[in-house]
Amino acid sequence: MKQDLTIPQGALDGIEAFLRVAERRSFSAAAADLGVSPSAISQTVKALEARVGAPLFMRTTRSVGLTQAGEMFLERAAPAYSGLADAYEAARNLGNRPAGRLRINLMRGAVQPLFEPIIAGFCETYPEIELEIFAEDALADLSAGGFDAGGRMGEALDADMIAVRLTGSFRFVVAAAPAYLDKYGRPETPEDLRDHRCVRFRLASGALMPWTFERGNRDFDVAVTGPIIVNDWIAALVAMRAGIAMGMMAEPMATAMVESGALELVLTDHAASTSGLFLYYPGRKQVMPKLRAFIDYVRDNLPDDLTG
Repeated sequence: MKQDLTIPQGALDGIEAFLRVAERRSFSAAAADLGVSPSAISQTVKALEARVGAPLFMRTTRSVGLTQAGEMFLERAAPAYSGLADAYEAARNLGNRPAGRLRINLMRGAVQPLFEPIIAGFCETYPEIELEIFAEDALADLSAGGFDAGGRMGEALDADMIAVRLTGSFRFVVAAAPAYLDKYGRPETPEDLRDHRCVRFRLASGALMPWTFERGNRDFDVAVTGPIIVNDWIAALVAMRAGIAMGMMAEPMATAMVESGALELVLTDHAASTSGLFLYYPGRKQVMPKLRAFIDYVRDNLPDDLTG
């Protein structure tokens, strides 16, 4: 028996609005993202809920949350919509022309060192690509979020991802403003940090980032304390440059500030290394011309001190 696979007219209306509200947990923020009014988003979602036959959001004056039906709808709709978007994109790019919106999910600390050297040249070289950078530290579900690729350190990636190396390995170093070192002194060993003021970084998981060092062939952590805890690298740098505390950061982030004299490195003989930054995407995902163009451009144009 022939199966009827015809999609009812209008069945897909409102899906993009629903997904954006679910991601942002805000009707006004979703409206701003999509370039429409909040009332238009609200009416679109209400029409979708009417077709579904159940409320998808719990709305209060202060927050927007998903109902159980909304959670179930999101779980199935997000990957399906992403696949449909990929189908449209594949057809649009059949002529092998790098064009369209390219959404990259990147860890916050990598935005400046990775994009500052290449952003102007890339946008000039590929004027038909609309580059969207979404910065967050949690490891993103690329399909659910509608991202073409993500950028993370190699240790964080799942085995089923295609990973393309963007940088060489680099170290995590301890840095402080000259004013801090003048006032509190310079640590001679990692263990000395227990008596210093340190900026601690709150990871997306809720845990504090460990301060890891190398001695010989082994890695070890030092428990540090201090007056500041942040979840954003810009905030950490503000505290460090103000001389309030010292911090641990990726060495490529520190390079320019060390060269300018704003920061000084300490304990470099014990700095631990990471595998480096990789661009990753699902193994089942076709590499669109826009993503291939981005990968090739970044690898060809990053400075030698990043690519190793």
